[in-house]
Formats: sequence, structure tokens, C-alpha cells
Amino acid sequence: MNCDLLFLILALVAVLSFCTVAEADTVRSPEELPKRDGMPPLMTLENGMPVRTAEDWALRRAELLDLYSVWMYGKMPDPSAETVTWEIAPHEKLPGQKLTIHIARDEKETSFSVVVNLPEEPAPEGGRPCYLEYGFSWGGGVFISDNCKYAASRGYAGITYIPTDVASDNERHTGAFYRLYPFDGEAGDFPGVLAAWAWGASKVIDALENGAGEALGIDPRGCIVAGVSRYGKSAAVAGAYDSRIRVTVPSCSGAGGVAVYRTDNHGKEYDLSSLGGSESWVNDSINEPLSNLQGGEGYWFCENFRKIPDAESIPVEQYMLCALAAAPDRHLIVVTGITSEGWNNTEGQCLAWLGSQPVWELLGCGEQKNMIIHPDGHAILNSDMKMILDYCDVHLRGADPAEAETDFSLMKGNLFLQYNRDRLDPAFDLPGFECPLFK
Repeated sequence: MNCDLLFLILALVAVLSFCTVAEADTVRSPEELPKRDGMPPLMTLENGMPVRTAEDWALRRAELLDLYSVWMYGKMPDPSAETVTWEIAPHEKLPGQKLTIHIARDEKETSFSVVVNLPEEPAPEGGRPCYLEYGFSWGGGVFISDNCKYAASRGYAGITYIPTDVASDNERHTGAFYRLYPFDGEAGDFPGVLAAWAWGASKVIDALENGAGEALGIDPRGCIVAGVSRYGKSAAVAGAYDSRIRVTVPSCSGAGGVAVYRTDNHGKEYDLSSLGGSESWVNDSINEPLSNLQGGEGYWFCENFRKIPDAESIPVEQYMLCALAAAPDRHLIVVTGITSEGWNNTEGQCLAWLGSQPVWELLGCGEQKNMIIHPDGHAILNSDMKMILDYCDVHLRGADPAEAETDFSLMKGNLFLQYNRDRLDPAFDLPGFECPLFK
């Protein structure tokens, strides 16, 4: 790294581990979950031992996935019990290829399709990386997202994935996922819709690995998965559960995605002049409350999550979700706005991003965790896409970083860590952190 993060890592471990490890595996109902005074520990195993090695982290990672599966998103189906096949045909309505994915299990079968937009130039030997983006389709139509078109213009395969084909965005529990796994409202850990959407993204990767990638000139080892808002939440879930995803890009995801539940930046003032904005901007919007996620949006999560009494009783925090995307060959790029994102708690997203740093450092990939903050816009903007693909050109395609137009040092949560450190949540108060980049 370009600065010594030793004190940051040690302080973060202290801040995020200052509480007793919960006996979550003995708790039988959400109401029995103990309240915590402080943040849940990231770098402490459930037996109380510290996480010091990659092997320790593998054990802790399994524990955290189990906690998220039981108490927040639901348990993912066992992929080894599924058979995935595919077919490709020119799309009947769009200038791209239609990749239809079939999944069979226990004499049941389901399917859904994605649109693949390929670059004009031939694929290199071994295939090109792909940019898979969750696409909003309010009217049920198909399309190629603008970001996928841009990705194709940059030499990536653009895959527009309509997640509502896999799981309806409502309590009705319809779609390809539920045809294979009928909803069981009695099971507290039955997958919520965020997990079902993430399952669909993984099935696309399954198809690419099973031969569709070779047919389309796509290298399935170079998948970027991105989503915005509710789809940003699911993209973060996909990146946590599926280690094949090389670059996870959750955008504007807020609570339930990449934002710490136990923080609140409503009414806080920030200097946005580094982004070309006001020197004194106040977040007048409340952050999305837990009650909202458990109420009208509760179907996004498992039933156990809907019954957790308060944020202090949630046995995980979202820096853990960011940590689950860490590996020496993997990358995280959190994207969000600020003036449009009061509901999504941009400061809380930065804390989640930063709080995962000890794991990324432990695995030797501390520079592979990034955060882009733009002034306004509930989206992955064109300017964000340029930075994302400039970064991916280096890390997925072997481009020379010295020739990149993007200054990658601007992808490090600079709005908060460089320009607004004096007004951050106390969880950011990290004694001894003297990184020159953020002075």
C-alpha cells in the first residue's frame, strides 16, 4: 500500500471487537438474540480466539456466512444438487445474444434469460471479462443497460440481468427461483428475495463455466457484478456468497446492503467542496430505519430478520459483508452518491467499507477494496463506470496502471477520510491512524 495502515488495522480490530462474542448458534428465536453494546467483532472467532491468519479467517468467514444465512438473507440452496444447462440465440428484440439458463433439481426445472451485449472486436484467447449488471425493468420489458453498452465499447461483455425474472419484487414469491424452491414461510431461514436475486447472478456464472462462456468468448473467471439500490444490496450479497465473482460493485445500497445499521447521519453537516459542492451541506433525510426493512421490504430478507427486535440485536454488521468479498484475487468497489443518498446513509457505507479493512490486509489485498463517492445520483454514473473499468483494465486485463486515466487514489472513500474526518461517527475515531493519503 502507499501508506502504513498498521495502526488503522489494530484500532479497527479494537473498535469492532469490543464486545462479548454472541452464542448465536444456541439462540432459537430472533427475540432471544442478545443486545450488544458496540459493534459485533469481525476478527474474533465464536470461541473467543482472535483471527490472526488466513486459515483463521476461513473459519471466521464460514461462521459469518452462517450468521447471515440464519439471521438476515436466508440459506442459499446447495448448488451441487442443481444441474445447469444453457442455450444461446440471437435476441429477437435487441442487438445482442439471448442466453437462456435452465436449472433442474429433484425433477423440477426452471429457467430465465439474460441479454449479452458483445464487443465488435473478436474475443482474445481465453475470453474477455464480463460486466453483469442488475437491470430495473418496471414494466417487465427487456433491454440492454447503458452501462452494459459502455462496457461492450470498452472490450467487456455486457450482461443485463433482470432479477425480477428470478424472484418477484413483492410478497408473492413468483419467478424462476420459486418454481424450483417454493416459498416456505414457516422456515425462518428460507432465502429472502435479495438472496434469490444473488442466486440468479450465480446461475449466470454457472452457465458461463459450463460452456456458454466459451461460446460467447467470455472468461467466467473475470466476472464483475454490479447493482444499484435494492439491487446494490443483492450485488453485495452475491459477492459475499459467491467467491467466483472477481469484482463486486454494490451501489447506493444503504441499510441491508453496504451501510452499518448502528450509525445515523441524519442532520449531520459535511464539506462537499472536494466534489465541487457546498462547503456546508446538511443531510436532512433520515436514514432508512430497520422497521422499514422489516415491514414493507421485509420479503427481501429471511423471516428471522423480520423479527429481530432492534438494530443492537443483529448479530452481524455490514463491514462483515464487505469482508466476505475479500480474497487475493478479488476486488470490491463500493459506489454511492451523497446529496441524493441521505436515506442510504453514505457515511455508514463508508464505515462498512473501511471496517472490513483488517480482513483485506490480512489476506494481502488491502488495495483491492475501493469506494467511489459522487456528488449526486442514485446510480452508477458514467464517470463511475470509467473509473471502474479503468481499474478493471489493470486488474482483469493486465493493463499498465501508469497509463490509466483514472487516479485510483480517488477511490478510497476520500470524501470522509480525507475531508470530513472531524465530523464522523465515533466508530471512525481511530487513534494513531496517520495515513498521508487521508491527511
